Amino acid sequence: MEREVIGLVTIGALFVLVLLGCPIGLAMIVTGGVAFYTLTGLTPALGMLQTSVFETASNYSFTLVPLFLLMGNFISESGMARSLFRGSERLTGRWNGGLAAAGVTASALFSTVSGSSLATASTMTRVAYPEMVARGYDPRLATGSLAAGGTLGIMIPPSIALLLYALITEQSVGEMFLAGILPGVLAYVLYMATVAVVARRWRGTAVPDIAEELSIGQAIRLFAPAVGLFALVMGGLYGGAFTPTEAGGVGAALAFLYALATGVPAHRMVAALRNTVSVTATIFMILIGAEVFGFVLSISQIPMAITDFVRTQDLAHWQVLAIILVFYIVMGCFMESLAMILLTVPIFFPIVMDAGFDPVWFGIIAVVTVELGLITPPMGMNLFMVKSVAETIPLRTVMVGVLPFVVSDLVRLAILIAFPAITLFLPGRM
Repeated sequence: MEREVIGLVTIGALFVLVLLGCPIGLAMIVTGGVAFYTLTGLTPALGMLQTSVFETASNYSFTLVPLFLLMGNFISESGMARSLFRGSERLTGRWNGGLAAAGVTASALFSTVSGSSLATASTMTRVAYPEMVARGYDPRLATGSLAAGGTLGIMIPPSIALLLYALITEQSVGEMFLAGILPGVLAYVLYMATVAVVARRWRGTAVPDIAEELSIGQAIRLFAPAVGLFALVMGGLYGGAFTPTEAGGVGAALAFLYALATGVPAHRMVAALRNTVSVTATIFMILIGAEVFGFVLSISQIPMAITDFVRTQDLAHWQVLAIILVFYIVMGCFMESLAMILLTVPIFFPIVMDAGFDPVWFGIIAVVTVELGLITPPMGMNLFMVKSVAETIPLRTVMVGVLPFVVSDLVRLAILIAFPAITLFLPGRM
């Protein structure tokens, strides 16, 4: 059997297993291992599996993953999200739809210390949704704004998705984090504009009062821990005070101290550690699977074959990009964002480089598109995350509520594609 055929069958089998509910890491290891055995024999396949596990587990760069996860988990347990929401409410609460705007603002600030879309959506929904319901907000805007606000966690640094993209494509972690800042700010601005427009249509949201009056100074003090932690970690990284791995360690240590200072009980600290271990194990399983799958792609020469095929079709480079992005949007509705990136980037990255796109710019575009998939009905994962917290609201309500924000994300994607300088401006200043 031709190596290319085996590679294509392996990719097809992988997607079938994933759609059937098999964990993505396990699916990649099984399909990749079987394909490698078919191509090379038993002894090389066993050696490859051993090498993949050892190299992934001993890769110093990957220590960034548990460190940033630990930072986010300590912050989640510390009650910072509630403080951010209260402070944001002081700034936006008197607006039409002000609580929804406060939820988006708090999500943006929480993203600076979280790094995860699902974690941001879940945490902010627990904090903000009951308050919105109590004020008589239309459930469509309440759930839609929180689902969309959660996606900021995958873009605003320290983003785990951008971190993994940088590691597997050998890009600078610092450059990728910088590149995510302006697109993240653009997303926030467009989400706030969307809230303002939608709040006029869904009149149930017009409740411009504040339950607890705070001064501007008090609101700023509520923001200080998140902003301070972000400034210390990112400032130290870009100022040359420490490496990306050291930045993760500093962030985790500071988050731990903040959690202690705010009186987080011991059992919640242990829960944060357990969650970090659990998610890290899942991510490393995916990383090992990606390593195994990468061997199969290399030996079957699938990326080269796809690149050659694209060349023979005489497609413009924007057409190539459009095909890739449509694939990302569709698959992002069914698959977790980190798994999507680890699975597809090894296939698409050579094609993108051959088309002449900037690798940092493409990383941001890919993450934005995966982010869009997270809130695209009917299967966007953030929709189900918000529904799991707001249990009494029908899933259809969440889907309807998020549609204006899907349009907002499409506008942002078009802007970032049309104006690459928005993405590349800050990395170019390093």
